[in-house]
Order: sequence, then C-alpha cells, then structure tokens
Amino acid sequence: MHLMYVDESGDSGYPKGLGFPASGPTPFFVRVGVVLHGWHWRKVDQMIADFKRVRGLKWDDEIKATDLRRGKGVFANRTPQARRAFLLDLLDSLAREADLHLLVVAVDKRAVDRTQRPRFTNPSVRTLELLLERYNGFLREAQDKSGIVILDATEAKQDENLRYFQNYLLEFSDHIDQRRIVEGALFMPSHSSNLLQAADVCTNVAYRRFVKRDRNAEEFDRIKGLVRAEKCWP
Repeated sequence: MHLMYVDESGDSGYPKGLGFPASGPTPFFVRVGVVLHGWHWRKVDQMIADFKRVRGLKWDDEIKATDLRRGKGVFANRTPQARRAFLLDLLDSLAREADLHLLVVAVDKRAVDRTQRPRFTNPSVRTLELLLERYNGFLREAQDKSGIVILDATEAKQDENLRYFQNYLLEFSDHIDQRRIVEGALFMPSHSSNLLQAADVCTNVAYRRFVKRDRNAEEFDRIKGLVRAEKCWP
C-alpha cells in the first residue's frame, strides 16, 4: 500500500477588496503530497532521522519550514547561512530518494470566481480534491494500486471537515476510484512523523515557487525531479 503525507501552505481566506495586500490573505494556497510505498517507509524515515542526527538535532526534534527560515524552534541558535545550508542539504537528500514522489496542487485565489459554490471557492477543499484526483492517477499507474492519505492533525475541526469531504469524493467523484484510496484519512501530529515534516518543507518550497516565481527557482529545482503531477487552478 502507498502512503501519501500531505501538508499545505498559505491561507484559505479572501480579501474584502479586490487586491491581495502584503499583510494577507495570501494569493495562493498550495497542498503537496509526499508519496511512497509502505515497503520503502523505513528506509526513508531512517534517512531523515540520520540527517537530523548528523546535523545536531535529536530524533524527535521537529523540522518546520517556518522555523528553519525564521530561526525559531530548534533552529533558534543557527545563523541564516547555516539554516540555508540545512534546507538545501535536506532538499538534496530527499531528491536522492528514488522511492519518493511529489504531487503538487495550488489554487491561485486571484483568478477564482467567488460566485461559485464553496466546493470550488474554498482553497483548502479544492486543493484536497485536486490532490486526491492526482493521487488516484498515480495509483492507477502503479503496480500496487491502493493507498491511504495522512494529514497533519493541526486543527481538529478542519480535519474532521476534510475527512468528511474525502469520503464524499470517494463516493461521488467521477475522477476518483474508491477501490484505490482507502476510505477516510489518517491524522498525525507532525512532530511525531519525519515524513510529515518532509511534506511541510516540500510544501513551503512549492508555495514560495508559486508566489516568488523565479526568485525561488534554486530551491524547487532541487526536488522537481520528484514531481509526478502538478496542477495550478483555475
């Protein structure tokens, strides 16, 4: 069975006016799935654990992209240069894992028709649907055609809504085969999962690629070889 670890970056809100001011809400909402088969989970998890140990982190220290960029959390005492090197080394290490695959979806909120029903205007919901469709396509081409979804359990109320929506899609969507994606989703705290931490970093890098375009090319270029599907909507 395949495992897809999912994280998101950006916020799902819209401004009251026409523009998207620098103070928020964000113009993009991005969701990334890090996919690997259960057979390869131990090897990749151990790689990330070893990566932490070699660079002075404990096995249960959490790698969070925002902390890494801002010098907070476990990176509070590291220089900007050291944090930059840590990020690029991590991206290179992930890119060398041939058993990892990335599915990337984004909503450009500046182009969304807000008169549509919430299923198409709520970026959190829309990106989940688009991501599940691409996961379904990935599983269709894989030898083992079954998989589960693992989300970061950060907001219980939102998690419950996403679980309900996934079940709805499995039942009614014309683009998702319910024989492939196991019903429901698993929710795990990110501090307990190396793969969710990898998803957090990859999502942050993908988000900055959409927002900053060419100014963030170096980071995304490190992992773009892992990308199996990408979609920006609308």
